[in-house]
Amino acid sequence: MINLSNYPNLSTLANSLGGVRKAALNKKLLEKSEESWRKLTQDEVVILEQQVPYARMVMNAYVTQTAILYMTNHALFVIPSRDIICIYGSITTMRMNFIPYSKNHNLFVVTRDGNSNNIGMTTTGGFSKKRPCDAAITELQSVLAPVKPGIFFGYSDQLANAVKSNFASVVAAVDQKNNLQQSNQMQYSQPVQNNGQQMQYSQPVQNNGQQMQYSQPVQNNGQPIQ
Repeated sequence: MINLSNYPNLSTLANSLGGVRKAALNKKLLEKSEESWRKLTQDEVVILEQQVPYARMVMNAYVTQTAILYMTNHALFVIPSRDIICIYGSITTMRMNFIPYSKNHNLFVVTRDGNSNNIGMTTTGGFSKKRPCDAAITELQSVLAPVKPGIFFGYSDQLANAVKSNFASVVAAVDQKNNLQQSNQMQYSQPVQNNGQQMQYSQPVQNNGQQMQYSQPVQNNGQPIQ
């Protein structure tokens, strides 16, 4: 993991979440944490350091347009937004003598390496109708969708089946839409000369390639993506 002492804002956030501890019994978890940080470029770390004071807290995680940060057993993890494929919630009902006594609501982020990362969990009563993951997904979407519109937000059977049967096609669809967004932004930012008249901006290029159809975010029905 990076030396947080060189990044005061990230260090402050880590301390607010309980602080990073390099315990011997937690070696594997720390190795995974360090691996997650190596996925960021140096420029992204610098940008993240600047964004952290304005990060939005979503359940147990903090999100910026560059990355999601969360702590697990005193190991600080980071997920670059460019690696996010989909975000969904899962509900597990705990029962005793067939009577529900609590519900665990877990928020998952699936990344391009195929891993499903649990970035937050909260508990409600067994008969509660609250769905905190739905609100969390809406929050994440408001931050990430403007810069990464290809990300799938929410659960659907269609998406779950696609992830299981042809994950590469799902990744390709997300990348295609993200890259189109980036291409359009670059075209708007580059002025076109107009024979000495006022500078005008070119229109975005239409995407003529084939891409996966995106469904609208749906309510989480409690079935997790494997």
